[in-house]
Amino acid sequence: MNSAQSLISIRKIVSILLIGLLFSAGFMSGPTTAAATVSASVAPELTPVIKSSDKSLAATLDRISAAAAGVNTISSRMEQEKHLSAFSEVIKTSGHFAFQRPDCWRWELTQPVESGILVCGNRGRRWHENSGVSQSFKLADEPWLQHFAVQITAWTTADFTFLKEQYDLTLLTQNPPTLKLVPKESAARRLISALEITFSADYRYVVKIIIRESGSDYTAINFRKVHINTPLPQDYFK
Repeated sequence: MNSAQSLISIRKIVSILLIGLLFSAGFMSGPTTAAATVSASVAPELTPVIKSSDKSLAATLDRISAAAAGVNTISSRMEQEKHLSAFSEVIKTSGHFAFQRPDCWRWELTQPVESGILVCGNRGRRWHENSGVSQSFKLADEPWLQHFAVQITAWTTADFTFLKEQYDLTLLTQNPPTLKLVPKESAARRLISALEITFSADYRYVVKIIIRESGSDYTAINFRKVHINTPLPQDYFK
């Protein structure tokens, strides 16, 4: 493997690690102070109903891509649950997610603390309640975050050409449509073993994500009260 290939591999691994960090506790978040008083449980593993090579997978991907093409904005409530085998409690956080074509998105936690990150074009901003700091940045100065931002946009716009370069895709269920994405690189799989993404009944947007780590730990993210093509505030991505 040459140096250029090595750099690409490192970026992929770091980006997948960032996925886990962002989805689990929020970018730049501090120690979590609130947790649910329910026992941790293992999310059941779904058995693929269709092999990746089957035409049904291709048809499902095509249908999701076609439906997502008509989505210009998304706004929703977001509820996250972090399940850790070492603890008996489930860590819960909540907030909002928003997206606007072509490449603007905002991931914001409001409970138990306010923190978040937004990216639009070649710039972004991140903030955290504990520090009281809101920091603007250029993606060109944040190469790992730049790669991660490309992935967020790819998931939201259903860019499966890009996603299939980095993941092996399997169709888990067809109703609702649920995909399993396994990182192709073994080093990446030691961090995140798989993503399970469930789409809405009309195939237009994601309603649930499960991020499985290398052990039994996992994070579940549910998107509630989803609004499609509703105008967003003009300053929402500034």
